Amino acid sequence: MSHQSPQFDAPGASGASGAPDELSPSAKGNLELLSSFKDREEAQISGMQLLIERISAFFGSAAYFAFAVAFIVVWVLANGWAAHAGLQPIDAPPFYWLQGLVSSNALLLTVAVLIRQNRMAKVAEHRSHLDLQINLLSEQKVTKILQIVDELQRELTALRKHPDSDIAEMTKPADAHALMHAIKETQTDR
Repeated sequence: MSHQSPQFDAPGASGASGAPDELSPSAKGNLELLSSFKDREEAQISGMQLLIERISAFFGSAAYFAFAVAFIVVWVLANGWAAHAGLQPIDAPPFYWLQGLVSSNALLLTVAVLIRQNRMAKVAEHRSHLDLQINLLSEQKVTKILQIVDELQRELTALRKHPDSDIAEMTKPADAHALMHAIKETQTDR
C-alpha cells in the first residue's frame, strides 16, 4: 500500500506550485505537524492490521479487477471447452466451484474492508476531536482579541470626549502660513 502525502496550498505561499521552499515557516510547521500525526497513527497499526490493509488495497486495485475478470472468463471457457470436447470438466455449468470461490473471495474482502473502515473511523474521530479543540481554542483567542479591541475603542472614545485633551489638537493638520506668520512676529519682537 503506497502512502502519498497530499499537497496543500498554504496561505501565504508565494507561488501556486506549493513547493516547500515557498511556504511560510508557520505553514511548514503545520505540514510537519500533520506528517508527524500521520506517522504516529501508522506506527500504531499492528502487523495483522497492516497485512489486512495491504490485502484490501490489492483487492481494490485495477490489476486485481483485471485478474478476476480474466480468471472467471478462463474458468468458464476452459470448463465449457472440456465439456464440449468430451473431457471431464473441473467445474461443469452452472459452475458451483467458481460460485464458491467468488463468494468466499467476496466474504473475505468484505471483512477486510470493514476492518480497515473501523480503523479509519477511529482515526477520523481523533482528527475530529483535534479539530474541535483547535476551533474552541481559536474561538477563545478571537474573543480575547475582540475584547482588547473593544477596550481600546472605549479608551479612544473617552480620550476624544475630553475637551482639554491634546489629541483633538494633534489630529488637526498644521497650517504652514500661520506658523510662518508666528515665526516672523516672534523674530520682529526681539
